[in-house]
Amino acid sequence: MIYYAKLRDGEKRVEIRKEGFTYFGDIDGKTFEVDARLIDGPSVMSLIVDKKCYEIVITKAGKKLIVSAGGEEFEIEIADELQHRGVGQTAAAAELGIEEVKAPMPGVVVAFEVEPGEEIAPGSPVVIVEAMKMQNEISTLGGGLVKKILVKAGDVVESQQTLLIVDST
Repeated sequence: MIYYAKLRDGEKRVEIRKEGFTYFGDIDGKTFEVDARLIDGPSVMSLIVDKKCYEIVITKAGKKLIVSAGGEEFEIEIADELQHRGVGQTAAAAELGIEEVKAPMPGVVVAFEVEPGEEIAPGSPVVIVEAMKMQNEISTLGGGLVKKILVKAGDVVESQQTLLIVDST
């Protein structure tokens, strides 16, 4: 999968692929081999990157991740390729009055933050999808009335599958 990581010194394109138990990360044309293991719950990991060992702690602060490693902290904002490219397309659909909230990646629906018939504000979080052991909160672009929820908690969803429909008319 391709991600875009926004750090304080700019944005990096990151491509991650998995082969067996090993991950490969391509950042700006350089490939890193990573062995990643959870140590304590979903937030503490051991990483071996190019034969160097790191223990990292990841916490979530809104849409940002705070990564602590070796006494230093880094703020990272991560978007997948569809989120990175698709904001304009989603904005156009929202202006027409109907917004289809779609899964940005394959995963499992964990929970909904809204119910059919509920009036929501623009940018409201509506559903949580888990992918690669990370929970991703998905928000609407526009606000309006939640017309229909098309999946339920526990369902496996594909990338770009419509999860719910919001009507702003």
